[in-house]
Amino acid sequence: MKNRYILYNQSIVPRESANLSPEEWFEISRHCIHQSLFASGNRIPFLNPWLEIMRLRFNSVGWHLPDEFHLPEFKLQLEKLLNRNRLFKGSRIHLLIIPVFPSTELDFSPDFRCMGFTEELESASFPLNTKGLLIGISEKYHNTADPFISSMVRSPLRDLLIRQEALSKGWDDIILTDQKGCLSETSESNIFIRSKDQIFTSAANNNCFPRMITGIVRELIPKYGCTITVNDQLKPQDLTNADEVFLSDDLNGIRWVLGYGKKRYFRKIVNNIHVGLTSLIGTTDQFQAGFSG
Repeated sequence: MKNRYILYNQSIVPRESANLSPEEWFEISRHCIHQSLFASGNRIPFLNPWLEIMRLRFNSVGWHLPDEFHLPEFKLQLEKLLNRNRLFKGSRIHLLIIPVFPSTELDFSPDFRCMGFTEELESASFPLNTKGLLIGISEKYHNTADPFISSMVRSPLRDLLIRQEALSKGWDDIILTDQKGCLSETSESNIFIRSKDQIFTSAANNNCFPRMITGIVRELIPKYGCTITVNDQLKPQDLTNADEVFLSDDLNGIRWVLGYGKKRYFRKIVNNIHVGLTSLIGTTDQFQAGFSG
């Protein structure tokens, strides 16, 4: 029964109903908005802040988030999907949101179709990576535009090329700088840099995407004896001088970084933050009010 059902628009239907070839799936994915979220058992922790980011993504290009993506209706659809697939551990819900033109709206916001499917995970929370990541800085690509607009219109080919650059250098992830050479984000995560008891992360004007888990991590940090500072002037040299570096994103939670170039890091505060995030996932309801920053 696992993963046998999918969400199609507002209905839960057998996966076989979408009898599409791999080529047809690929063609659909080229013209849709990809969005994934984490579920713990049959709950979707932090659903409210996740939907707020979705709303901001749509607003960035002048579109309105469809009513079916508002609470509590969307919560009910996702719960039905998880229950029908009998997923009791962790899972990812992958959504394909497909704009349909022309629209009946006068403001040129399109209508949408939505398809969602589940991927079961081994844990009901985000496990901390056992092997530290190796990271480097991209020589070819930069984040030079508003992150919400970029997330809606950026070519999937660009993302593939960025990952290819990382693989060619033997890195697990790759850092993009902004137009001024300041640190923005990695290919899929936000960056945290610890120096003694201070932790720094890039700012909105570095064109980094404000991921949901990142906002939660920023609120957890002061509980473990560190101050969190948003800094739009972080440079590659700050990575060399750092005591610890870790990443956060909505699909992996928190990941610790082992090294940048010849620099090797301690793994200290990231362990405590991971424990705090795991506890929060186990106790937070879908109607969590949200996070600040």
